[in-house]
Amino acid sequence: MDMMRGFRYLFLFIIACVLVYAFRQLVPEKPLVRAISIGTAYMGLLYFAAALSIGPLNLIRSRRNPVSSLLRRDLGIWAALLAIVHTLVGLQAHMGGRFIHYFIYPPGESHAIPFRTDAFGLTNYLGLICTFIMIALLCLSNNRSLRMMGASSWKKWQRLTYFLALAIPIHGLVYQLLEKRIGLYTVLLLAITLTIFAVQMSGFIKYQRIKTSRQ
Repeated sequence: MDMMRGFRYLFLFIIACVLVYAFRQLVPEKPLVRAISIGTAYMGLLYFAAALSIGPLNLIRSRRNPVSSLLRRDLGIWAALLAIVHTLVGLQAHMGGRFIHYFIYPPGESHAIPFRTDAFGLTNYLGLICTFIMIALLCLSNNRSLRMMGASSWKKWQRLTYFLALAIPIHGLVYQLLEKRIGLYTVLLLAITLTIFAVQMSGFIKYQRIKTSRQ
């Protein structure tokens, strides 16, 4: 890793720590575990949104759009790391830390099948799927994987980010409804999500125009 990239990693780390701390100050009444869970979730989503915006913005500004750029890759790496921290910490925030009950009904509750099918369980399954996808993409975020898989196959895997762009906000919104946190957090979540879709749509429109002009 060159020095410039090392400084970028340090900068992204400091920004993440500062903003997670700021989230903690916004919810001083909540336990530390929940505050960290919320802070890492929003910071991960923010970095994820920034990573997804680089490609479309390059198209809009008529700039070269490489298969992989270090800035986009580094933002994606930090988004994945924060998502992993959010998952590990979040699994301690409810059910007294018994994380198995995030996915299976607690003993004493009578259900036809043990796997949770309520809103709490389903959004936890969705969050877990998103985390596994993030880990997979994190493992592919290197030049060796790009060379071994080839640009076409590598990009197909990267398109899983479009699923994440839809699934992560749904996961977050359901949790806000369950915890009755509708307010500033909802506005922030929707603002980041709508920004992602607006930038992606603008990039798609520009791409279609370029494609049409070349025919």
